[in-house]
Amino acid sequence: MTDWSKLQGMLKETDAESKRFTVDENKLVEHLKSRVKGQDEIIADVARLIRLSWMKDKRTRPVCNLLFLGPTGTGKTELAKAICEYLFGDEGSLLRFDCSELASAEMGKARLTGASAGYVGADQGGQLTRPMFANPKRVVLFDEIEKAHPIVFDLLLQLMGEGRLTEQGSGKTADFTQAVVVMTSNALAESMGKAVAGLTDYPRIMNAIKTVLSESGTFRPELLGRVDKVYLFNPLAGMQIAEIALLKIAKLGQEYGVETRFVAPELLIQALEANIRVSKFGIRELERILFDRYANHFVEARAAKAKAVSFEVAESGEIVCRREQPPA
Repeated sequence: MTDWSKLQGMLKETDAESKRFTVDENKLVEHLKSRVKGQDEIIADVARLIRLSWMKDKRTRPVCNLLFLGPTGTGKTELAKAICEYLFGDEGSLLRFDCSELASAEMGKARLTGASAGYVGADQGGQLTRPMFANPKRVVLFDEIEKAHPIVFDLLLQLMGEGRLTEQGSGKTADFTQAVVVMTSNALAESMGKAVAGLTDYPRIMNAIKTVLSESGTFRPELLGRVDKVYLFNPLAGMQIAEIALLKIAKLGQEYGVETRFVAPELLIQALEANIRVSKFGIRELERILFDRYANHFVEARAAKAKAVSFEVAESGEIVCRREQPPA
C-alpha cells in the first residue's frame, strides 16, 4: 500500500469518527454568542444550518459555504473563528487567507494549490491543499474575497461545488467535504444596507443583496449559486462595543497568563467613547486602544506573580489595577 493509499484510508476513518460527533445547536449558539456580539439572528441561523448539514451521512461538497457581508468590525471573521473552535476543538484548525494577497493570477493559484510540476517549490504543495491532506476537518476562511483574482474564483467554484481541489505539483486531491467554507466581504456594505432597509422576510432580503452584488459585478452569479447562505452583518451599537471591549480585555489578560476578575463600568464607557474610531476602522482599532491601555498592567501583574486583576477607575479617570496574589 502506498503512503497516499494509507492517507486515504486514514481520511475515511476520520470521516467515520466525525459522524459520531453530534452538533448540539443550543450549545453552538451559546458558544458563538459568547464571542460575537450584536448578530444574534445570524448566529441562530448559522447554527441551525451547520447542525442540519453536519448530520448528513454523505456529502459531495463542504459542510456549508457561507458568505458574510457587512461593514468592517462587525464580527465576520470572529464568527468564523468561533465556529472553528466549537466544531474542531480550537482555532488552530482555521485556514485563513487574506485575499488582497491573492490578487494576481500566478500568486493566487500557486499559493493555494502549489506550483506546477517541474517548477521551483512544486514539492512543497499549496498552502490550502497541503494542510487539508493532513487534516480535512477545518474552517477555511477567505477574508475580503472581492479582492481575489478571477482565477481564485475558478478554484472556489470547484472547491465549493464538488468538495475537492487538486494540487498542481503532486496531482493529489484534497477533500473539503468535512470543512466549512467562509468568505467575508466589506464591499458595498452601505448599498446593501439601503437595499434591505425595511425588509424582514429573509428570501426578499437575500434577493435584494444578491441583486446588488450581481449588478455591481462584485461576485459572479455562478459563485453566488454555490453559496448556501448569505448573511448581512449589522453595524454594532454602543453597548455591543462595550461588551466586545470586556471580552477583548479578558482575552488580552489570558495572553499574559492573568485572569481578569472585574472591569469598572466607567472604563467600558471609555471604550464606548472610542466607538467613532471603531466604526471607521473596525474592531482591530479597538484592540489597539485596549492594548495601549491595559497591556502594561497585565505585564506588571505577571511580574508581581499576580494570578488575577481587577480594573477600577480613579477620580482622575485613570485606570487603577488591583492585583490578587495567590495564597501563600
